[in-house]
Amino acid sequence: FVGVEEQSVNTVNPPSIDNIGAIFQPDNFTSGRLQYNLLQPDLYNGKLESMAGFADFNVGLNKWNFNAGLRFQRDEINVGFDVGNFPGRVGETIKEYSNLYPSLNVRYSIDDRNALRLAMSRTITLPEFKEIAPFEYVSQVGQVTRGNPDLEASRDLNYDLKWEYFPSAGELISLAAFYKEISDPINRVQDRGSAGVFSYFNSGNKAEVIGIEAEAKVDLITAPENEEGLREGSGLGLVFNATRMWHEQDLKEVRDEEGNFIRTFRYKGLTETGLQGASDWIFNASLNYSLEGANPFNATLTANYASDKIFSLGAPEIQSQSDTFYNDAIVEKGFVVLDAVLIQELGEHWRIRLMGRNLLTPTIERTQLVRPSTTNIETEEVVRSYTSGAQISLGLNYTF
Repeated sequence: FVGVEEQSVNTVNPPSIDNIGAIFQPDNFTSGRLQYNLLQPDLYNGKLESMAGFADFNVGLNKWNFNAGLRFQRDEINVGFDVGNFPGRVGETIKEYSNLYPSLNVRYSIDDRNALRLAMSRTITLPEFKEIAPFEYVSQVGQVTRGNPDLEASRDLNYDLKWEYFPSAGELISLAAFYKEISDPINRVQDRGSAGVFSYFNSGNKAEVIGIEAEAKVDLITAPENEEGLREGSGLGLVFNATRMWHEQDLKEVRDEEGNFIRTFRYKGLTETGLQGASDWIFNASLNYSLEGANPFNATLTANYASDKIFSLGAPEIQSQSDTFYNDAIVEKGFVVLDAVLIQELGEHWRIRLMGRNLLTPTIERTQLVRPSTTNIETEEVVRSYTSGAQISLGLNYTF
């Protein structure tokens, strides 16, 4: 990064603020009126070292199958940084986690086509390097986010109960219920100050997620077999997944060892809120058409939808008056993503693939409840709106 500064104030005065060329003249540099200023770049370096050992036990008893495991894992995250917005610029964060992670999976076969599964496990969610280093990075839509050196990992308890039905060897219909308990959940939060910067915090002590999930993988049309046992003709398959979640987390107040108030993540009188990044409804569907034969053809259409979700938790503007002065949560509205892939085989070696991503180019909107002091009326305002565009690619492959 190279900057230019005046030797003293008002040394160079252009005739117009729009006439930048009048400033950057060779004479201004050779005379010393303007000087180069090499700006120190913001940098960070991250290293993750993970070592683990595990034992696994599996036994089958008639219709029952038991799988139990125990894993010991040690994770060390080392992030060194040199950034302008950190006091002293240079810093380092080292985090170590050594834990035991048990797991249990029990399967009961009701008959040849039906089964019940029960799974329990303990896992860990490590923070990413960019979530730790106080390096400010700007997204394509102008959002500024920086990491938090005090961020800690989250620990998760997972419970799943699933019923599975297999209409045929390649088909599946299932219904599941799940529960997840998260300690020290990581959330994106609007940081304090007027700069509009986002950061990451362990803003609560515990989060809970309860959900149900339905999944189906079925053959709508099956290509017939020829005399040699190979399939020829058209086939159509559907994969569908739907999830409904109920999620909640507490918002904590931070105090020191002597009980003195440091900061709060509570605002607007809220002590609990939804989990950042989690949607109440998620739908995924994929329709696959295949034409079997000497030159197979395959076409896949995939759609995904996630309902409204919290993009960033709200935050108080004045810590001591968090019920009155605050920035409300930013909510990202739900949208649909549609992708398509067409693949045509040409003989034994050639393949043509046409791929389209995000074909609907939906508008992604983030809204926030705003209550100006002038009107004292709360309204929902769009704080950011953009589209990410579609991608079309055509590929030709040759296999030796």
